[in-house]
Amino acid sequence: AAKWLEAHPAVSRVYYPGLASHPQHDLARRQMANFSGMVTFQTHEDGASIARRMVRDLKHVHFAVSLGHLRSLIYWIGSDDILKSTYQHPADAEARFRALTGRGIFRLSVGLEHAEDICADLGACL
Repeated sequence: AAKWLEAHPAVSRVYYPGLASHPQHDLARRQMANFSGMVTFQTHEDGASIARRMVRDLKHVHFAVSLGHLRSLIYWIGSDDILKSTYQHPADAEARFRALTGRGIFRLSVGLEHAEDICADLGACL
């Protein structure tokens, strides 16, 4: 799913240590036997618009906040909401955070479904 997302034209950035594009990929390879099923990504289009489509159209992946499940789960959170729910950042740290997260991020927890089903499901919404 991470490689598929990275290649998708609607996706602007993927954060996943299993991808060679991740800045700490070499460290992750040394430290991890597997890279986990948690993928974070951003889109060119406003995430809230895509999230509304996901709520309506996803068939295999479930739009949910909890990330501990057998099913694939996804959630979008805007950067403003992330900042409101955490401690206050000094101005320089907030600027770095916003440069990293843009308007918001999707968190995808990959479950036991077939990868093709997950990718097709996400592709219908992206």
